[in-house]
Amino acid sequence: MVIDAVRWFLERVAEYSLSAVSSWDRFTAAIGQILGTFTKLTNGLAWPYLLASLTIAGVAYSVSKQSGLSSAPSFKAFLFPRGVYGHPSAMLDYRFYLVSTLLNVLLFFPMLIGVGVIVEKMGSAVLVGYLGWAPPTTLSVPLLFTAALGFYLLFDFMSYWAHVLLHKVPLLWAFHQVHHSADVLTPISAYRAHPLEFFVTTLLRAPVIGLAFVFYEHLSPQDLAVTTIFGISLVGFVYGLSGFHLHHSHLPISYGPLLNRVVISPIVHQAHHSLDPRHHGKNFGVKFALWDWLFGTLCVPDRQEPLRFGLVDIKKDDFATVGKLYVGPLQRAGGLIRRSLASGPRTRAQDVVRSEGL
Repeated sequence: MVIDAVRWFLERVAEYSLSAVSSWDRFTAAIGQILGTFTKLTNGLAWPYLLASLTIAGVAYSVSKQSGLSSAPSFKAFLFPRGVYGHPSAMLDYRFYLVSTLLNVLLFFPMLIGVGVIVEKMGSAVLVGYLGWAPPTTLSVPLLFTAALGFYLLFDFMSYWAHVLLHKVPLLWAFHQVHHSADVLTPISAYRAHPLEFFVTTLLRAPVIGLAFVFYEHLSPQDLAVTTIFGISLVGFVYGLSGFHLHHSHLPISYGPLLNRVVISPIVHQAHHSLDPRHHGKNFGVKFALWDWLFGTLCVPDRQEPLRFGLVDIKKDDFATVGKLYVGPLQRAGGLIRRSLASGPRTRAQDVVRSEGL
């Protein structure tokens, strides 16, 4: 029974994975997504979000010049220092982004869409068919906004724990290392991530996705329109204006004692990438810092504290090319599995010690 269910799931995922190349029209539609990178508001690089990040960076430049903290001769030099954006690690980010963008629209995004459709069907079968839950057919405006914010927070809550697992479980860390292998941070570094990491995190967030699909299934588009702007979620649009591109940057921008505990600020996420042992195991939040604050993993470094990024105790050559960023994690994961099978069963305590790197 379980084997049949897994087989059915994998067959459906494979079916959606090939959909973008199943016909010329679907292929051109997939390529068209790339052309909308800076205009479609569902894309993180859409121009309103980039403009918001640019504005926040401009305020930071003005403050740093007035306080004498920046010696940059111009805003351009402040925002795009050659030592960062011309660094070999940044150049690798650019190449990886170009390759991953093409693979994403042709293969991985359709695969994730397929997972979403499957999760919707499974959620409906469990919640409606098995548990007998009746999704709402109408909601007041306050409840619609509450639901929109609630699901956004719940999704990010699961993203927090997915991020924790990517660090704590050795097999998952083998893939998440790709993201942390960047020696300098630019907004493009955010896209340095192995595709299997997306697949794993999507599966971990699947219960929330399924619940949201079923919850909104019978609500009319007219009712839901009040919680949208320009055709997308109002909550998501507001977050897009928070300067999230600067999370992966050289600019140690803080949002102040209060907001640093609510949303992820650039300095908070930069500390997550820090080589300093004091920052290890900190700041797992993706959009909101609330979870780090609640679970004791929040660390807000001083803005004057220099941070170095990258990985320790690794061979730099293992992360030196686009091919190695894709293939290397598969090889390391295979090695972990082989060693695990060869060593036999271990106690749970030993597994925890190993996963923490102690």
